[in-house]
Amino acid sequence: MEKRIRMWLKACLVVAGLLFFCFLAGRHKRGVDYEKEARIRQYEADESVDKIETTLLAYGEMIAEEEEKETGPAPEEVRGSDGKRVLTTDGIFTYETEETEDCMYKQVTAYVRGDVILEVVEAQQQKETVLHNLWISEVEEGRILCYLSGTAFYLPYQTEKENREQVADVMMQDGEISDCLVKKEKQSGKLLGITDETISLPGRELPIGEEVRVYRLYGELTELSLQDLPIGYENIDYVTEGGKVCACLITSEEKMETIRVLLQSGNYNGRYHESVDLTADCTYTLESGGETETYEAGESVHITGESGYYQDNDRVVVTLSANTGRVLLTSIERNRERTEYRGSLEIVRTENGLAVINELLLEEYLYGVVPSEMPASYPEESLKAQAVCARTYAYRNMKNARFPELGAHVDDSTAFQVYGNTEERAETTAAVKATKGELLLYGDEPIDAYYYSTSCGYGTDTRAWNGMEAEAVPYLQARRIGEAAETGKAEAGQGYMPEALEEEAVFEQFIREGQEDAFERGEAWYRWQYTVEQVDVEEMEKRLAQRYEVQPGNILSLSGESYVSQPVGKIGSLKELSITGRTAGGNVAKLLIEGSEGSYLIQTEYNIRYLLNDGKSQVIRQDGSQVASPLLLPSAFFMVTTGKEDGNVVGYTIVGGGYGHGIGMSQNGAKHMANAGMTASEILAFFYDGSRIEAIY
Repeated sequence: MEKRIRMWLKACLVVAGLLFFCFLAGRHKRGVDYEKEARIRQYEADESVDKIETTLLAYGEMIAEEEEKETGPAPEEVRGSDGKRVLTTDGIFTYETEETEDCMYKQVTAYVRGDVILEVVEAQQQKETVLHNLWISEVEEGRILCYLSGTAFYLPYQTEKENREQVADVMMQDGEISDCLVKKEKQSGKLLGITDETISLPGRELPIGEEVRVYRLYGELTELSLQDLPIGYENIDYVTEGGKVCACLITSEEKMETIRVLLQSGNYNGRYHESVDLTADCTYTLESGGETETYEAGESVHITGESGYYQDNDRVVVTLSANTGRVLLTSIERNRERTEYRGSLEIVRTENGLAVINELLLEEYLYGVVPSEMPASYPEESLKAQAVCARTYAYRNMKNARFPELGAHVDDSTAFQVYGNTEERAETTAAVKATKGELLLYGDEPIDAYYYSTSCGYGTDTRAWNGMEAEAVPYLQARRIGEAAETGKAEAGQGYMPEALEEEAVFEQFIREGQEDAFERGEAWYRWQYTVEQVDVEEMEKRLAQRYEVQPGNILSLSGESYVSQPVGKIGSLKELSITGRTAGGNVAKLLIEGSEGSYLIQTEYNIRYLLNDGKSQVIRQDGSQVASPLLLPSAFFMVTTGKEDGNVVGYTIVGGGYGHGIGMSQNGAKHMANAGMTASEILAFFYDGSRIEAIY
């Protein structure tokens, strides 16, 4: 009996051993081990490690370097790579485990610290991964060179040679490339407008697919966004699938000689018109939906959203028979006798009313901008400087249209550049022609050529708009605008340097002094005063709430011991108004409003100019003239003194200087520089440090 028990126990031990061995073998076969499980548990508990679900696409030499996109693989000695890079559907990483290489074209869970993959775990159930609308730039024997999200890489796939330079969906599953669906259906046409849902071409609307991509094919292959599509131009192929746009191919670089301007209604009353009344000084046509009607010179047309022109189309195009002809819009008002325009008009029917777009040559647009922005009586070199600034500002917006849904680059108001508000003048037209095609560039890109009316003797930098913690734009720096400013010495501003004016006491001393070497010391706006005799707290609260709706991140409320962005409440009794921050040059960047029921920190110059304007008081300029100021203070170069009763602020006086935001070129500064003998190029070099002038056509 005991012998049989011992034999039975022995057999059980043998079976248990075999089962345990099989268990370990099974775990090994499945690629799971105790060490890896332990590492994963550590990663799961480590806050510095992220876990992502991704698909591995290429590693090592299968990731093409920049020079390979056009010339093919580079020699190993040129690469300088150890092969430890991996491309995933979530970007490029380096990796530490060789197991990563065994998971190509598979879905994995990756444990990532920074840009390093520490561990990968193959998904238990592999689903199909689809790379939508990637660009196949080359087809080689047994592989294709693709481009997706800024990276060129090779995939092992055999396809026809004619599939090079095409858009395709690539499918992969279980470690293999399972299919490649090439899309060759294309359309083209002048881009008239774009929304999140549709692309407007002449006579048709193309719906946009969910995975749409934009590729710039000329120069260095680059993936862009829909916002980068050039409005008003025909250099785009639209790849479609099932009637929807899946990719946009920008095929060539345009000189971009025409601009599309949204003309505001009435006396700059808004973007949309209830109706449009027009005529022309030559024969003209109205075209819509393939139908064309011709009208004689002087014959008037009245258009509403209910007009028969819109039966089959939402866009009416007005074309002149003569290149030198003019369209006269009698339904709008400007500061000139005849509201006439060069080029052509498009009248677009929208849910909000009619949008009127004037398309014309950029140079002819400037004929209407420069005299509206700078008096034609100013010296020639300042007018030429203004023309270059205006062209650069317009061109930058042409490359990134501000009203893509309507098909316009800019509008004609002060929100951009005032266009067509005054008559064209021979002097300003000559300045435009003398600088034909000239732009201000920094590196290879057009600059933000901001300008304003008058300085207080100093300009500031873009932190006035973006916050004191932001970096200033290199070519838009604070500077002394005076006769000795070019020396760069401290004595150039009677001892003041731009950074010194960030100090409150220093700025107050500066603004009260005459500054005899300032270029603009004789201008009426050089110094001014604004007095609020009786503070209207309710009006201030209203303006606070309005600015919070527009810029909640710059209207901060005291909560506990810190200021946070939250809906504004009451001020109560106004206890204090104080400036707590200035940018270089002295521009007010932070204003503290302290009340019995709430305290608020206001940031950026526009918000502050709006908050301290009560909409009632007038500005007294240094020549004694009084000017109404219903919206904004003239500038943010000012100091504030308050009047109090029983500990409450009942009124305040602002002593300031200059007119405008103070960033870029002072127009009156340019006038005086030109009178002092400086050329347009010297004026521009002074205001836009490090920029250069270059003609684009």
